[in-house]
Amino acid sequence: MARMFVALLPPEDVLRPLADAVERLRADRSGPAVGLRWASPKSWHITLAFLGEVPAGVRPALARALARVAAEYPPAPVTISGGGRFGSRVLFAAVDERPLAPLARAVAQAARQAGADGLDPRERRGHLTLATHRPSPHRPSPHRQGRRTDAPAPAPAPADQPNLAVLVDSLAGVSARPWTATGFALMSSGSPPGPPYATTATWPLAG
Repeated sequence: MARMFVALLPPEDVLRPLADAVERLRADRSGPAVGLRWASPKSWHITLAFLGEVPAGVRPALARALARVAAEYPPAPVTISGGGRFGSRVLFAAVDERPLAPLARAVAQAARQAGADGLDPRERRGHLTLATHRPSPHRPSPHRQGRRTDAPAPAPAPADQPNLAVLVDSLAGVSARPWTATGFALMSSGSPPGPPYATTATWPLAG
């Protein structure tokens, strides 16, 4: 089993303005970026469909289904501009969803029909993940703090809840270079100490 997804892989030169802006945010050691886990620009991607755990026996049919989608759809313009967030957990660069929505729907449908039935059921929102935050597992327990277990938890410290809204505002004027996606990739999640993702296969958009 492997956790897999289908994604667009922007070229490095397209992302340079965004990478420069992120580097400036990360350099502020006392600002709202403290406590975030930043994704390496080398791993940046735009997910078309998250497939979840895909059994090895499903992958040949999945590859054939994705190849058919790629043959039917033309290259798509991609606009990466500004920022956004999913609560206090994820900071992302915003992606214009409209040109990519038909392709994303076709990819998801083809994957489901091929037997990859672990697709994310949530509504898709075009984005490129820049950083994530997870509360520290080493925070003191209620017992160590001398509180009753049924007592209300104290308000989290600033380090536990980064102010992502400030970072989103900082990205408001940042745009990547205009780009046309000419293909997509089937990716799998890696494991430490290797790269976070590996490219399993790629297909050109030839419709």
